[in-house]
Amino acid sequence: MNSSPSKEPTRTSLIDRLLLPAIVGLTTAICVMILWQRLVTQQSDEIQTVTRAQALVVKNKLESELNSRILPLELLRERWQVRGYQNDADFQSDAALVVNLYPVYQAIEWVDPAFHVRWAMPQQQTEVGVDKVADENRRITLLAAKDSGRVMITHGVDWGPGRRGLFVCVPAYTGENLAGFVLGAFLYQNLFNSILQGVSQNYGIALYDGGQEIYNRVKSAPSAQAQEEDIDFQQLTWRAKVWPNPEILAFTRSPLPQVTFIGGLLMAGLLAFVVYMAETAAMQTRQVKIGNEKLKKEIAGREQTEEALRHAQKMEAVGRLAGGVAHDFNNLLMVIGGQASLLLNGFGSLNPANQGLREIVKASDRASKLTRQLLAFSRKQVLQPKVLDLNNLVTHMAEWLPPALGEDIRLHLDLDPTLGRVKADASQIEQVIMNLVFNARDAMPHGGELAILTANTHLDESWAHGDSEVKPGPHVMLTVRDTGLGMDSETQLHIFEPFFSTKDRGKGTGLGLATVYGTVRQSGGCITVSSHLGEGTTVQIYFPQVVEAIEVREERPVFPPALQGSEEILVVEDDDAVRRMTLEFLKISGYTVFEAKNGEEAVQFVANHPKEIDLVLTDVIMPGLTGRELGERLLRLRSNLTILYMSAHTEDIIMQHDMLGPGMPFIEKPFSPDELASKVRATLDANRKTLL
Repeated sequence: MNSSPSKEPTRTSLIDRLLLPAIVGLTTAICVMILWQRLVTQQSDEIQTVTRAQALVVKNKLESELNSRILPLELLRERWQVRGYQNDADFQSDAALVVNLYPVYQAIEWVDPAFHVRWAMPQQQTEVGVDKVADENRRITLLAAKDSGRVMITHGVDWGPGRRGLFVCVPAYTGENLAGFVLGAFLYQNLFNSILQGVSQNYGIALYDGGQEIYNRVKSAPSAQAQEEDIDFQQLTWRAKVWPNPEILAFTRSPLPQVTFIGGLLMAGLLAFVVYMAETAAMQTRQVKIGNEKLKKEIAGREQTEEALRHAQKMEAVGRLAGGVAHDFNNLLMVIGGQASLLLNGFGSLNPANQGLREIVKASDRASKLTRQLLAFSRKQVLQPKVLDLNNLVTHMAEWLPPALGEDIRLHLDLDPTLGRVKADASQIEQVIMNLVFNARDAMPHGGELAILTANTHLDESWAHGDSEVKPGPHVMLTVRDTGLGMDSETQLHIFEPFFSTKDRGKGTGLGLATVYGTVRQSGGCITVSSHLGEGTTVQIYFPQVVEAIEVREERPVFPPALQGSEEILVVEDDDAVRRMTLEFLKISGYTVFEAKNGEEAVQFVANHPKEIDLVLTDVIMPGLTGRELGERLLRLRSNLTILYMSAHTEDIIMQHDMLGPGMPFIEKPFSPDELASKVRATLDANRKTLL
């Protein structure tokens, strides 16, 4: 991973040093190649000019001689028209005479108007005199000659291996009536050899009928210097290719282009080497300067990285401290607030101590809220995430926000109707929006405009590189923007730190934005802040999109003054003060309660208790058996047993150790007597419905 950056300076230096020599060498080489190409092109043009002239000679020779080869057939037709078409013996004698005088003819045939061969006169030692009218190519040509009344030529006809040729069809008439056809058979090889003998001796000649080769004088493939010409023969058009033999090419080519090319390349290499040596000396000086600049940048980047690391370590240390303090503090708050609540219930309404006890309960509640804020900052609060529509949540909150903002602050909503869904704790997201809105309100003492916007967006890989906790992909963006006083860059560096506040003493705890930061992070999102003095502040929160269906949000339970019961409950808690307090809470609600200090005691009690235990209220994390392990063992003993879990530990610790599964009844410490009574009553009733 680290080898590439270390090699980059060497690679860059080598490229810079080779650039100018390469330009000089390539320029010289290009000039040499242009000159070489000119010489080669000139030679090639000369060869092509001569070859084209030979191709024209071949064209003219073939077109003139081919027509003369079919002239005897036309003379036979005229002779037979004069004499009539009755005496086949005389016709065969005339045909035999033509075949003997013109050896290029392989056969002469007489075909009647019904396309039957009446007779054929082949050359000696040939095998052509059979009836070939059944050949489709030949029949088509006869039909064309019959319809047009002109001489027609067939395309290639196979007469055996290596023997291909053509038929010349000459229609003969008696008056206006068709009397028959005079057919002359030619082999391609014999026909063209007789015509091209002595023509372009130092050149290869090939003829093509369409895409099929019908003649090749040298039995080799045409070379690149081949020239083409079209040969018109009656209704046929052949293509002729003419190319020089290798001996001609070797004789006509001069060694000058090769000598010029090799010498020019040597010169280009020499010039490039000279420039390279000169550039190397200058590059060494530049490398020293570049190295110094890079060292300065590396030192600056390392300082920035170290500062970011120190900041992250500080935030992590504060978060761990806050989480640990919040856990232990929750148990203490439960004892303090619980004892005060019990004393309030025991004293009469006129007791002078009631006011002080109420203050203790009130202070305990405030301390509990502060603890939840610390947990939110440290990202260790217990969340109940559900699939939400942020538009619905923002719209619902906007109904009661205007009175809290005041008349001089205008609220504006811009919600994307196609907004994707997110998975988060609705109550915590409401708290996030409320904290941001109240901060914006305090930043606009003389009024202004507050805008809440939602939109779909996509975070790319650059976000993931800048923040390892961000996963690239589709996200939902929630924006809160105000036109208030704004912040300078120094203030923005500390806004998410706990207990940092720009407000006057006594007007804020400094946990508002710290809570927002922790909640957003724990929900899998990220947050950015943009602000300038006098220009307002924009806070943008990004939550990952989900494709699950929206879950119906349960309303927060309203606890009644008292929820009585008569069931038997076993409380398992290792903290003596918390256990005693929990027992008192349940007793005042009318329940029969038993206690156990740990899981082993609870198992023994349930195993030996003669009656059914209606509910076991157990801590999640205890010495020995954990709450979940205890629940599994108790259910093996009493399958109808109801178990309610409680914990002051944070959600991430519980989930990390797999100590609480989804859907298990759970109550978070600290809790009040009414909260505990309501949760116990709801758990017992739900289990009773399940059994029914």
